[in-house]
Amino acid sequence: MILSIGTTIRRLRTEQKITQDQLAAYLGVTPQAISRWEAGNGYPDIELLPPIALFFGITTDELLGIHEDERQARLKEIHRIIAEHNELGTGAEAIPQARQFTAEFPADEYVQKHLADTLCRANMWEENPDRTALEEAERIYLTLAERTADIDFRGHIIEALAALYAVGFKELKKAEAITEKLPSMRYSREEIRSMLASAADQSGGEVKHEYMQDYIDRLTDTLAMRITGYTIDHIPNNAERWDEKIAVFEKMIDLYRLVYGENMLFYHGRAAYLYRVIATYKIAQKNHEGTLDALSQMCTHAIRADTAKPGERFTSPFTDRLIYPEAGKDFDDLTVHNNAWYCLRKMEQSRYDPIREEERFTNILQTLTEKAK
Repeated sequence: MILSIGTTIRRLRTEQKITQDQLAAYLGVTPQAISRWEAGNGYPDIELLPPIALFFGITTDELLGIHEDERQARLKEIHRIIAEHNELGTGAEAIPQARQFTAEFPADEYVQKHLADTLCRANMWEENPDRTALEEAERIYLTLAERTADIDFRGHIIEALAALYAVGFKELKKAEAITEKLPSMRYSREEIRSMLASAADQSGGEVKHEYMQDYIDRLTDTLAMRITGYTIDHIPNNAERWDEKIAVFEKMIDLYRLVYGENMLFYHGRAAYLYRVIATYKIAQKNHEGTLDALSQMCTHAIRADTAKPGERFTSPFTDRLIYPEAGKDFDDLTVHNNAWYCLRKMEQSRYDPIREEERFTNILQTLTEKAK
């Protein structure tokens, strides 16, 4: 698509009887730069695309040779690439591409957020981050938060801003202040809908059980992951407390099983993660059989998560009206690799060397290898 831009510039310039010197003077570049573009030996900087289009009286899309069907296909492809980046993470090498995406689709909120996210990922965790890059990300986030009409998207933006202030700028008070723009859990969409469903039940109206089940679903996963994270990071990691931590993780697995039933679909991935965490404590305790038991469960749940299909239902009475959704803005499923692949990578850790030659461990590796993608 962008490879033809030099040809387009030459054609428009010739048709409108514009010299290379005239175009160069308008853009503030050298005539030699124009010549290189037209010869296909280089491309204009992204920030030059709008003024070039304005100069010739066309849209940026026309300059890039994009028709509407091609434009939509291109945007879909960009969204796919962004989803991959969100799953795998990126560094500074992804910034030029993110800028290109925003030049192509400056009005797309998802694309704009991706540029800010990429700037943050590349800089926010550094000891001495590029503050100019982080300030650019902040401006993008603030503009999106002000302009978007999508309430959920605005929530994602504010979450990103809070992380930027807390980690990138190390301004905790500012991070806390930005969260005041979010509603409390008490007034969330899911809470109110669940309340309405209960009211309908009491008044003899039509009860939308899926509203209550949706709220149970969201509360369960949030609670389980927060308790898991708190247990890992904030309960002292003394050896005498490892059994206590393992018991917490097992209770979280029981919670998932209670709420979703034996067919946990997507949440088999959560169970696989919890069993892997349990294995890290078991191997540290030199409890090799316990480690292998946990890894075997991890393998089973990872594969069950990977084989779950959109349209399937959970098997618990608490969530049986919910349907496994297609990946979308409100449900980020894995897009690049599957659960088996991620579990397999973790098995490379040296902590598992004491059991690496065990037949059960070898069988787990073989199963994960066959299912990983």
